[in-house]
Amino acid sequence: MTTIYWVSSSDELAAAIGRAEPGSSILLADGVYDRNEDYIIEGKVGSDTAILSIRAINKGKATIAGESSIRILNSAYVEVWGLHFQVEQRESIILDGSRHVRIARNRFEPRQVGTEYSLLSVMGSGSGWNRIERNEFGPKADLGPLVIFDGDGEQISQHDVIEYNYFHHIGPRVVNGLEAIRLGLSGISLSNGYITIQHNLFENCDGEPEIISVKSCYNTVRYNTFLNSAGQVTARHGHGNRFHNNVFIGDGVKEEMGGFRIYGNDHYIFDNYMENLTLDALLIDGGNYDGGPDGYPEAPTQEELRKHWRVYRASVVNNTIVNCRHGITLGKRIPYAPEQCVIAYNRICGKEQPAIYEYRPSPAVCINNYKADVADIRCPAILTRIDVGPDSD
Repeated sequence: MTTIYWVSSSDELAAAIGRAEPGSSILLADGVYDRNEDYIIEGKVGSDTAILSIRAINKGKATIAGESSIRILNSAYVEVWGLHFQVEQRESIILDGSRHVRIARNRFEPRQVGTEYSLLSVMGSGSGWNRIERNEFGPKADLGPLVIFDGDGEQISQHDVIEYNYFHHIGPRVVNGLEAIRLGLSGISLSNGYITIQHNLFENCDGEPEIISVKSCYNTVRYNTFLNSAGQVTARHGHGNRFHNNVFIGDGVKEEMGGFRIYGNDHYIFDNYMENLTLDALLIDGGNYDGGPDGYPEAPTQEELRKHWRVYRASVVNNTIVNCRHGITLGKRIPYAPEQCVIAYNRICGKEQPAIYEYRPSPAVCINNYKADVADIRCPAILTRIDVGPDSD
C-alpha cells in the first residue's frame, strides 16, 4: 500500500524523507523550503513498481532554497518531480552510487553568488540507468558545469539518459569550467559510459569553449538543437562516441559559435546540420599526445590523460554546413595530425572558403564532399521551448 506524506515545511520534508519507504509519495505544498542542511535519501532501494517519489503538488510552486541539496545515496528507483531549485553555492541534486533515479520537470535557477558549483551531479560506485528529463537549467553565470557525470574515480556512471531538457543563458564566457554538460573527467576518460544526450535544446550557452564536454567512451549525442551558443560539442577525451542528427544554428554575428571539436579514436560524426556559425563547423583537431591506434596505452600518467589525444579513424559523413565561417578543418593543433580519418559525402555551401581545410597534410580519405547551392538546402526541424523543459508535452 502506498503511503503519502503531505509536507509544507523544510522540517516536515526532512522528516518525511527519513520515514518514507520505497513506494511512498512525498507531496510538497506550494512555498519555499529553505534550510542550510541537505535532504538525504540513503539506502532506499525500490523497484519499478515501488518508486519513492518526491513531487510538487503544483509543478514549479515548491521551491528548494538556501544551502541545501537533495542528496540521493546508494538508492534505486527514486523520483524528484516538479520542484523549483534556487539553491546557493552548491549542487541542487546529487546522485551518489544510485540507479534508476528519475529527475523530471524541475527548474534549476541558482542564486548567483560568485562561487563555483554545479546544479546536478551524478557520481559514485555503481551509478547508472538514471534519467534526467524535461528540466530547465539556467540562467547561470557562476563557475561550474551545470550537469556533471563523474562516477567513482575509475568508472563513469553508465546507461544514463539526458533528454528533452532546456539549457539556456550560460555565461559570461570563461576559459574553462562552465559547460552545460560534462560527461566524465580525464582520469576516468577511458571508461565506457553508454550515456545518451538527446532531444535537448541549448540556447545562448556561452559559458566556455565546450558546450558539451565528452570525457569518456561510447556515448551518444543526438537529435539536439543548439541556438546561438558560443562553443562546440567536444569529444575532449575518450573513444568511440557518436554524434548525429544534431542541429546548430547561429546568427552569423556572435563570435565563437561552432559545431564539433574532436580528439581520440573511432568517433562517428554524421547527419548533422550547421548554419551561420562563426567558428569551425567541424574541427577534427591535431593532438599534443599520441595514444596510439588502439587508444589504450599502458599506464598513461595523469598528465598524459589530460592532453589532447591524436585523432584516429574519425568518420565524418553526410553532414551539411551552410554559411559557416569555416567548414571542415583538419589538424589545427600540433604536432600530431589526424590519422586514418574518412571525410565523405558532406555538403558545404554558402561561403568561399575551402570545403575541407588541412593545416598540414594528413592521410584522411576524402570522398564526394562537395559544394552545394544554398537554395537546394533545407534546414531540419529544430526543437523549441514548446518541445522541452518542465511544461513540454
